[in-house]
Amino acid sequence: MQLEDFRINVLPLKEKLFRYARKMLQDYDEAEDLVQEVFLKLWVNREELSRKSSVEAFAMTMTKNLCIDRFRSKQYQTSNTGLDASEIELHDHGITPDLKTEQLEAVELVKRVMNTLPDTLRQVVEYRDIEGLSYQEIADLMGMNINTLKVNLSRARKKIREKLSSNYNFNYNG
Repeated sequence: MQLEDFRINVLPLKEKLFRYARKMLQDYDEAEDLVQEVFLKLWVNREELSRKSSVEAFAMTMTKNLCIDRFRSKQYQTSNTGLDASEIELHDHGITPDLKTEQLEAVELVKRVMNTLPDTLRQVVEYRDIEGLSYQEIADLMGMNINTLKVNLSRARKKIREKLSSNYNFNYNG
């Protein structure tokens, strides 16, 4: 892969990789450093990129693995879902402060419930519902087939609904 191909195919992934790393690490500067490290590794291994079915999935996997490495370091001892109520953009189209507070509380509630899920189920929900990745991208990232992925996503969503309705008196009508 030449410089121009790298600019066209890899550099546009910067914002997506950064958002993902920031949500996982909960630290802006750390996420910036990690994405720089990912791009350096991608550049060094640019010849391999042409053999990858999805450069984006490969880059996301690298980002995920580096984030996991950082979590394993002594610096990161706590586990978060990457869903932070203070960073959720709520649209203020005539929304009252009370409703905005309720929405932020709901985000925190879902975050607490997601923290109780097994890692695989939590990651599937994060990739699909928070990051908006396609089934194929998630399957590539997690090394599973699409049918298994869909089953895991369904199980995760069901567990979230069950925990919300049983523990928090939340009724799901969908």
